[in-house]
Amino acid sequence: MAKRRAERPDKRRDRLRIRGGPAWVRDDPRLQATLRRLDAHGFAWEDVAADVMPVFERARPFSYPVDPPALIVLPPGVTVGFGVDAGPAFMRIATPHLASWPVDLAGLADQALANLGRRARTARPRDLLRDGIADVPVTVFQSLDGWASTAVLLPEAIDRLFGPAPGLFVAPSRDLLIELPVDVDLEFATWLTEEFEAADPNALRLEAFDWRDGVLRCRPLARAAVAV
Repeated sequence: MAKRRAERPDKRRDRLRIRGGPAWVRDDPRLQATLRRLDAHGFAWEDVAADVMPVFERARPFSYPVDPPALIVLPPGVTVGFGVDAGPAFMRIATPHLASWPVDLAGLADQALANLGRRARTARPRDLLRDGIADVPVTVFQSLDGWASTAVLLPEAIDRLFGPAPGLFVAPSRDLLIELPVDVDLEFATWLTEEFEAADPNALRLEAFDWRDGVLRCRPLARAAVAV
């Protein structure tokens, strides 16, 4: 599952651009190092535990048969999958992996959240880009390591990066988290989300996330309900 890192916004444009391609994925040394750990039985847990990350499932189905993903529902009430961070891509964790690992689904989630927390602590408010789209103020965060969307699983990360003031977050891509005013028109928030989703083959399809009083809650966008 490619991370499909989005470029930093160009202030002359109204949207981010999604970049990436087979060459930079194939030639990445971190991916090659990860693949060298793969044997006939897959990955051993001790080889990948430090690189397991929570990931949101992509909206578009794969074009080839795949095993069912390992999924769990985590606060704020969103379905989360998992991947092994291999540099430019996440190697998807499926249910058969758990059969050979000494952890259950809850243990996998605990490890993934701990790994995410360590990475999130390296991000700083200076990594945010504040701009405007159609006269609506937006604050954009990209980790450049593929996990920005899953910051909504860590209220402490949202508070440290964006502050305690209320806001509405949308996460159209794995490495893209956008804060809008809490009272933004939902039609606009939905349009903006779908613009980014349309540009990314690995786009997500999540609801929005309402942030206030130190708590994140799912908030439906103005479109047909989606599974979160």
